Amino acid sequence: MAASTRDNTGESSPPVKPAVRAMSGYTLVQPDCPVKLNQNECPFDVPEDLKREIMDEALAGNWGRYPGFVPLETRKAIGARHGLGPEHILIGNGSNELIQAVFQAAVGQGDRVVLPAPTFTLYGLMARVADADIRTVYLKRGNRDHDNRNDRDNLDNQELTFDVDRLMEESAQPGVRLVVLCSPNNPTGSMIQPEEVAAIAGSTRGLVVVDEAYYEFGGVSCIELLERHPNLVITRTFSKALGAAGLRLGYLAADPSLAREIEKVKLPYNVNAISLIAARTLIGQDALIQERAALIRAERQRVYEGLRELPGIRPCPSHANFVLFEAERPVAGIFHGLIDRGVLIRDVSRYPMLERGMRVTIGLPEENDAFLDALREVLAA
Repeated sequence: MAASTRDNTGESSPPVKPAVRAMSGYTLVQPDCPVKLNQNECPFDVPEDLKREIMDEALAGNWGRYPGFVPLETRKAIGARHGLGPEHILIGNGSNELIQAVFQAAVGQGDRVVLPAPTFTLYGLMARVADADIRTVYLKRGNRDHDNRNDRDNLDNQELTFDVDRLMEESAQPGVRLVVLCSPNNPTGSMIQPEEVAAIAGSTRGLVVVDEAYYEFGGVSCIELLERHPNLVITRTFSKALGAAGLRLGYLAADPSLAREIEKVKLPYNVNAISLIAARTLIGQDALIQERAALIRAERQRVYEGLRELPGIRPCPSHANFVLFEAERPVAGIFHGLIDRGVLIRDVSRYPMLERGMRVTIGLPEENDAFLDALREVLAA
């Protein structure tokens, strides 16, 4: 019979770590709506001809055999895009798996992990599973004045930005093993500059991960810093601009000596043969990626301006494929009012500092129009 423990109420509970039992877990409300703008997905599918190219190569292979223990050809293809050798690259079942591998390789009980807030909640979850000492550095934000448009314009670039001085201060403390920076940041869309990342990496003895899942929409990368900062890790994903979220593909780039250590804790054969073929095929589609990213950036600006015109709505400038906005009214009424009108966005009001926050993914023009129209109706109701 399986062992069990008793919690403080005397009830029997599974024998798991207290830190895990205390978590609420990573959850997502997913009502069925015609307009789905809640997960930062690409509104464009992988083109049919590329799908067929991928599947033709996959059909020619033997599915009864494991893929190569080291997917060298795919690592070469990804590394070549960044001017790096395959020894710099690891491939994962989504970039989140690789970030988890970094946690497993670097962080133990009581080790310090520095995280900005608000940011992607999965980093904090991984840190709590590791029983780490989380050091939170809140983003900076300026005062808001909804009645003065000029003041709002001046404050745009001051809202929800990385507090680099505090990040450097915390990162330099003894016992820091890991710093995680999402840039552009989810859910705020704010970005940290390479020179700022370099200063943070130079201030700490721990590892610094820069999650560049939304890089294509902001255009600023820290990959060129790898040569000077061997404690730096860059992660990327195929789920956003490349439109392959369903394939669960991601990769990291790091100094080869660091990549070898992280590889020790990565599960063997973690990426299937079809996804490896897809990675080699999609990584070279620069023209397609740039075209799609340009369309999304243009729509992002249009949605942002549309939100600025709505009474009681305050959008934040974004470098990603989404826009965070805050409302003077309670979030729940707006969120469910949009669902009633067939539009699903993300309620982020439980994030630190975002009690009135919502996040909308940039979709196709007609989806963005449906969102703005529905929001106008909800606000007028």
